[in-house]
Amino acid sequence: MRLDQAIAARFPDVSRRQARRLISDHRVLVNDRPVSIASREIEENDRIRIADSKPDIEILALTDGFVAVNKPSGLATQPTRDRQQRSLEELLALELKRQRLPSALYVVHRLDTGTSGVVLFARTSDAAASLSALFASRALRKTYLARVDGVIDAPLTIDSPIAGKPARTAVRPLSNGLVEAVPETGRTHQIRIHLASIGHPVVGDRRYGGSKAKRLMLHAWRLEHETIGTIEAAPPPDL
Repeated sequence: MRLDQAIAARFPDVSRRQARRLISDHRVLVNDRPVSIASREIEENDRIRIADSKPDIEILALTDGFVAVNKPSGLATQPTRDRQQRSLEELLALELKRQRLPSALYVVHRLDTGTSGVVLFARTSDAAASLSALFASRALRKTYLARVDGVIDAPLTIDSPIAGKPARTAVRPLSNGLVEAVPETGRTHQIRIHLASIGHPVVGDRRYGGSKAKRLMLHAWRLEHETIGTIEAAPPPDL
């Protein structure tokens, strides 16, 4: 059965004509991958999903080798196991298809779901290998902004192991509980754990004792390296 026919059959409220429009608008996913060909043959066990709306993804930089985007808080970088919510990777692939650009993406690093800010995807396997090596070697400088409980009134470096491994974070106060944090190592939840360890957890970080907020107040502000230049994501208004 053709994809447009399958949509009309599985979704009673969608006509075949509407199905073709959804397909051309890149809002149809088959087995969690966007498909733009109405005549594609669908098997009985293929999963069909219709995206709720057009993605609103802020692209910060786009080259033949990589694309950088500003991830909103609350959005997973990659698809989750339960597939209940679209991921940044899926939304970006849809956006690239809408722009009639190659939509293959390679994940080279991630942000926690609650963290907003710069995320870099490679667009070729060669670029993926190069960028992954840069992240693994800590050659890329990553700068975060965090709103913390309490006041940090002087720059400091937190040098405290996490899960038995060395971990080091440089922290500089900015204003009104807002700090700049530069992780010099790359442990899971490093900034969150380190700030909590000195009595200044990130606001909204319930896991590590932060005060309540609508979101985790942590933002990946800047990525820097000579191969990619400086990529910045403006802090969201609620930070």
